[in-house]
Amino acid sequence: MGDSSRSNTMYFDAIPQMEPIDGVHAQLSDQDLLQKIDKLRELGVHEFVSLPQLVVVGDQSSGKSSVLEAVMQLPLPRSGTLCTRFATNITFQSAPKPRITVSIIPGPSRSDEKKKLLQDFKRELTALDGGSFLSILNEACDAMGVPKPEELFDVDGSKSKPTFSEDVFKVELCGPGRDNLSIIDIPGIFRLETAGTTTLKDMAMVKKMVDYWIKDERTIILAVIPINNDIATQEILSIAKEADPKGLRTLGILTKPDMVGDGEEGRVFDLINGKQHKLTLGYHVLRNLSQKDVDTQKNLNGRNDSLSRGTKEQEFFNKKPWSALPKSRVGVDELKKRLTVLLTDMVKKEFPNIKSQLAKDLVLAKKQLAMIGTERATPQQQRVYLEEIAAKFKDLSKLALDGDYQDEIIQNDKCLRLPTLIANRCDLFEKEIRTKGHTYEFDNDEGNGSGNDEDDDDDDDEATSIASENESATDENESGKGYEDKPTPKPIGPVFPELDNVLSQSFNILDTNKTNILHWIRRQYLESRGYGLPAIDIRILPVLWQKQSSNWSGITLSFINDIIVYVHDFICRLLSIVCPESKVRNALLSFFMDDLVAKYSSAIKHVEYILKVEHRGTLLTKNESYSTALNDMRNARQGKATEDPAADPAKSNSNEKSVVQDQHDFLHAYYKVAIRRFVDTVIAQGMDDYLLKGDNSPIKVINLSFTSKMNDDQINDIAGEDAFTKGERLALEEKIKALEEGRKELNS
Repeated sequence: MGDSSRSNTMYFDAIPQMEPIDGVHAQLSDQDLLQKIDKLRELGVHEFVSLPQLVVVGDQSSGKSSVLEAVMQLPLPRSGTLCTRFATNITFQSAPKPRITVSIIPGPSRSDEKKKLLQDFKRELTALDGGSFLSILNEACDAMGVPKPEELFDVDGSKSKPTFSEDVFKVELCGPGRDNLSIIDIPGIFRLETAGTTTLKDMAMVKKMVDYWIKDERTIILAVIPINNDIATQEILSIAKEADPKGLRTLGILTKPDMVGDGEEGRVFDLINGKQHKLTLGYHVLRNLSQKDVDTQKNLNGRNDSLSRGTKEQEFFNKKPWSALPKSRVGVDELKKRLTVLLTDMVKKEFPNIKSQLAKDLVLAKKQLAMIGTERATPQQQRVYLEEIAAKFKDLSKLALDGDYQDEIIQNDKCLRLPTLIANRCDLFEKEIRTKGHTYEFDNDEGNGSGNDEDDDDDDDEATSIASENESATDENESGKGYEDKPTPKPIGPVFPELDNVLSQSFNILDTNKTNILHWIRRQYLESRGYGLPAIDIRILPVLWQKQSSNWSGITLSFINDIIVYVHDFICRLLSIVCPESKVRNALLSFFMDDLVAKYSSAIKHVEYILKVEHRGTLLTKNESYSTALNDMRNARQGKATEDPAADPAKSNSNEKSVVQDQHDFLHAYYKVAIRRFVDTVIAQGMDDYLLKGDNSPIKVINLSFTSKMNDDQINDIAGEDAFTKGERLALEEKIKALEEGRKELNS
């Protein structure tokens, strides 16, 4: 019964051993608090927030009905067949005039239509006897769709109705002088199926009902145990122990003491005195009317008089050896006082926690309902729903792109901090281009690849040898492991199959060749020179440039790939937040995907265009740093040659080597200028404009106007509610209604 998600977050501390009741004043309960708890249960709050309650459990033949009849003064029908088909909430309330109200609290799985029918079931009386109660009980069974108390199966043994119901049958007994007390009675457990009455399936269902009602930490378990049987064999104690392992909230109600054999009374005394099967709340003994007593009473005066019951019980406990038991532990009057004290103490202790939990659950339920969105039955409602998603997406994406991480959503998911992720990746891109972008190490002042090779002066015929060596080295690099020094950060997370046909798959990034760059330039010169005077040939520079900058393509495409993955992951994550309903979210992604892929492809094509211009276009620059760098290199070499002419091959008598060195300096100076320009252009255009903040950014695909491109059928396909969502919204709306009404009740 009830919602499986019913909260159990508030835990019930140990209930202290109760003192004898004799000296307790008659007015024991805080009526206002108890009335509020009863009202919360009537409002259905107990389905979501556990409430203090007394629950009576026991075997079918334990005398449970007699206990309820005595405590609540309710004329329950007695029958050899199973009587209780559902949980029964019996409540005492103080009121100026006597009034008896009978109603039904629908179970949580009932349909809206059935709930209304059950909620409309109300009967009000001024007095209640056995006959009228049985009549109302039969009406309630018909309303719930379960057999009447004495109704059997069909003649062939089949059942046209379920035996039990998860609805709650509520009886309110109001009148002057009544203390507030509420008890929930659960169908009695049984071990064997009975032909024409119960089945093994029914047995399992009753056990499940019992487990549900007693598991909560705010429930006081009233375990009814016939003491004429060996208590060690009583299943109800084992069931109670599963729910209450330490026995802190279980009160044993011992029945049928009049059937205990002579000399066996010591077993009862041991239980009362805590020597066996100890429970913190202890045990209480009742002497109920036997069926023979009931029949005799009816024959005498035609009614079941509670006064006669009390008289017989009092006479029984005034006789030895029962008179030795503490008066506070025997009899129905003391039990009623005891139960009132237990329930009141529990309510007082848990009331602040209940109030706090109710408020928290209400906030959470409203948040969950807000995430689902408003009802979406019409095209207009569906359009509004999608536009609300787009508005939330726009607001959060703007915060993220502006680097404003104060919103809790962005704080909780670092993958939504897109500018930070991209800044780190841009740093890595710049570092990779700077350290790995060149095919050969440039000749520099630190002596890296300086070209000080004594064999340079041997003869001009070494050109062939040099070419062979370099081709071998290049071939080795091209067939080797490739570029493996790619440090983090890299996108880590989901793989997006939808991007497989967009992202570049092969980058062909080679390790920097450590061979002397002057050898390589000389080889290129020897393979390209004419037969005239040795001089700078501007036709060689583009060839050298294309080879020297060949790694730029792989490094750059790898970079733009990662940025696309970051952006796509950002879009998917943010969409999952503003649109938690997976059906709608997946439909939206499917609708947007072609546009997203097109924009990702455009970004890659533009980066490829930038690569083409830099790699294959005319070598040109108006940047003054080019001339400055070139002059600095020449001056540095001249200074070095003055100190040690042998150290610089450009200072030898070979005009050829002078040409080679000049080619190197032109290439190096231009590389310094071009690399800065290239990195900035890729970041500003290919990344920022095409993927982040430009008018055609994929992040701007989800905008307030996208629904204008859809017809009503498309809108319905995407935003129309499925049965699950409708049910989820309805459940949340009912929960919110119950919790709001409960909050008003607690605050009134």
